Amino acid sequence: MPEATNRAIKRAAGAVVYRYEGAAPLILLIHDQYGRWTLPKGHLKPGESEAAAASREVLEETAIAGELGPLVGRIDYTISKNGVPRPKEVAFFLLCATSSQATPQADEGIAAAEWFSPDAALELVGYPQVREVLARALALLRDT
Repeated sequence: MPEATNRAIKRAAGAVVYRYEGAAPLILLIHDQYGRWTLPKGHLKPGESEAAAASREVLEETAIAGELGPLVGRIDYTISKNGVPRPKEVAFFLLCATSSQATPQADEGIAAAEWFSPDAALELVGYPQVREVLARALALLRDT
């Protein structure tokens, strides 16, 4: 049995952060430590719910607070730490921002936090699974 399956799943949570400018939504993306645009996310603290972690991580990484909405989806992948593979699962929620002023937190590894149109955000996201989550979130926003 591969070692990755013997190790506990590393759990994380994040959000598709949006706000409206007129009738059109804008999506918040962060530029991460790997040089890619993505959604804010981070690890769950012991005993913390996914929803609480998603709100906390958005606030820590971007200084944006908001109203947490429904779960959009989950992604899973394998990370490697010190050459040891470990499965990771990330839950993403919708989060309606209460302000437009995003402040990237360099100490969290965030180089930029900017608002984009849905089409631009979909094009910029540097991870295929995250792009799929964003597409699902945009469909939810269109249906509301």
